[in-house]
Amino acid sequence: MDRYPELAAPRQALDQLRIDHLELAAQSLMAAEGNLYLPDLIVTAMIQRSYGVVDALIDAVDTYNIHVAAPLLRLQLDTLFRAHYIASGADVDDITMRLLRGEEFRKIKDADGKPLNDYRLKELAAQTHAWALPVYDEASGWVHFSLNHMRATTQAADTDRFHMGVPLRADVIPESLWHEIYGAAIRATTELFAYVRGWATRKGMPPGQARTLSDVRKERTRDQSSSKRHSRTCRDLTSS
Repeated sequence: MDRYPELAAPRQALDQLRIDHLELAAQSLMAAEGNLYLPDLIVTAMIQRSYGVVDALIDAVDTYNIHVAAPLLRLQLDTLFRAHYIASGADVDDITMRLLRGEEFRKIKDADGKPLNDYRLKELAAQTHAWALPVYDEASGWVHFSLNHMRATTQAADTDRFHMGVPLRADVIPESLWHEIYGAAIRATTELFAYVRGWATRKGMPPGQARTLSDVRKERTRDQSSSKRHSRTCRDLTSS
């Protein structure tokens, strides 16, 4: 952050979201009195993946490593698009079981018979997450070897000279791009969280019904209180 002090604020915001993954996972798992359902497996896996991506993305931006930061942003959008599909009325139990059997997500077909590959998931998410589509396409240019990598490697010094070097110099990537990466990562993570909270409100409820987020938090608080009482009881038994 020494080079670009103004990145400190968005970095802090994304790092707070990283921390928030922990409470979000607990709230999701403890909803419905802590009973587990098949969708918990896929939802919690998405939270874990998101945590790892966000954690690594912060490190990548700290070292101005665009070769890592951009693909990680694409991964976060990839998770968001999958969460959108799962929340859109898909048979999540069936998807979870098929994934557990080793079937690839991209080979599962939607209601229209189209395989759920990256392109199809992006297409289905287009209306809800329109902002993410151009970001996804731009980030994809850093996943597969492309002109982006050549431009980052070679810069014209003047009409007669050019610079080429390894590793990538920090000043080659403009500060504005790092702000865009942080902004997109923050928005993608926030929107992913909304899907997880949506699952927590519907988990274990009859079709068409939902608990409030306040109720979800209350269940989490009760679980914490119960855990503390259990811990005290265990200590008392041990000491006696």
